[in-house]
Amino acid sequence: MSGTQPFFPFLPAYSTWDDWLGNVAIYYNQELIPLVDELNWKEAAKDIVELSTFASYPVPRPEHYEQWDQWATDFTEQINGPSR
Repeated sequence: MSGTQPFFPFLPAYSTWDDWLGNVAIYYNQELIPLVDELNWKEAAKDIVELSTFASYPVPRPEHYEQWDQWATDFTEQINGPSR
């Protein structure tokens, strides 16, 4: 995906891991997003941050997070910009 990307409207605070990850996979369907269970969220997160779609964004590495929703919130904020 080149240029700017569309706003990603799915907030982790209102989702389960499966719902949030599924929405990422659907929304960015030009990329191969791995669908894994919540216990392996860091594996999927590592793959996501390395995708070319997100290369121009300072997306966080998952190694610094204990919970998927903390990482996903920061990830979503980086690709959308800060909320108002």
